[in-house]
Amino acid sequence: YRDALSLELLSARLQTERTNDEDTSFTLGTLASELQTQGKYDEAEPLCREALEVSRESLGDRHLGTLGSMNNLGWLLIDKGDLAAAEPLLREALEVRRETLGDRHPHTLASMNNIGLLLTAKGDLAAAEPLLREALEGRRETLGDRHSSTLRIMRDLGRLLKAKGGDLAAAESETLLREAN
Repeated sequence: YRDALSLELLSARLQTERTNDEDTSFTLGTLASELQTQGKYDEAEPLCREALEVSRESLGDRHLGTLGSMNNLGWLLIDKGDLAAAEPLLREALEVRRETLGDRHPHTLASMNNIGLLLTAKGDLAAAEPLLREALEGRRETLGDRHSSTLRIMRDLGRLLKAKGGDLAAAESETLLREAN
């Protein structure tokens, strides 16, 4: 019941904003996120794309809001299984975040992890590993070993190493997964 009501309210809000020529990017993104959570990816995608377009037009390509919209669309495409379409969006977000925020900013580290997970899903473990290692190192430096974001990246890297196989990778994987749990 709550989900249907949320969608109805968000849809009404979006219609009002469009009628009054207001900024719609936040409502578009929120509605798309709600649909994505419900597994309604085909309904969410045009809203995510519109949110990104509105953000680009109103905020510019390098604004944090635009990069967030880019990242959101990338994750939606991953959820849909369209890894090839998601990759350029996530890479652009990482590149701009590196340039504007630096390598140790939480958003930049999250982007590194996102691409690492994407590459892992594509089976490109060799390309994913350095990104996950860099993200883990940055999280450890900025947030410490026990922060939930650090632990999440530990699990991601541990799973990658487990999938990679080999005695050395297996030992490191076991250590990371044990430490993360």
